[in-house]
Amino acid sequence: MMFIADSMLGDLARWLRMLGYDTLYSRRLDDWRILQLAERDGRIIITRDRGLYMRARKRRLKAVLIDGNNMVEILAKLALKTGLRLDFDPSTTRCPYCNVRLEAITKAEALSLLPQKVVTTYDSFWKCPKCGRIYWQGSHWKTIREVLKNARRALQIYERRWR
Repeated sequence: MMFIADSMLGDLARWLRMLGYDTLYSRRLDDWRILQLAERDGRIIITRDRGLYMRARKRRLKAVLIDGNNMVEILAKLALKTGLRLDFDPSTTRCPYCNVRLEAITKAEALSLLPQKVVTTYDSFWKCPKCGRIYWQGSHWKTIREVLKNARRALQIYERRWR
């Protein structure tokens, strides 16, 4: 499953990439280009723009209209509509900025790229082969895990409601 997000959904695009989904996003993509790329690549359009959503549906493209600003609800509703997986898998995660699949690196490699305190505190590290950014599951992961856990709960509620 691949996505393309409109210019208003940068945060969601980063979440989807972290979850391992190939997600195109740029603030500079015009609606016509989003439609073209979705059609060419078989991507699901995610948008806040009702007009773009309607044009996509008219062209028989898969599209999801996003409302609200709460990431828990957005992820849960997107999962309900698309079958999106709400679990982090380090083997499929992508760079939140480049959309390229991250590569695991050793602690020894990380030591030459990060402060020693970070490397001695954490065990797993990933590097983006495109931009060179290094990632690890630091203190912000408590929040990430909480958002995903709450999104899975919300999804269960939505599924019961819509059965």
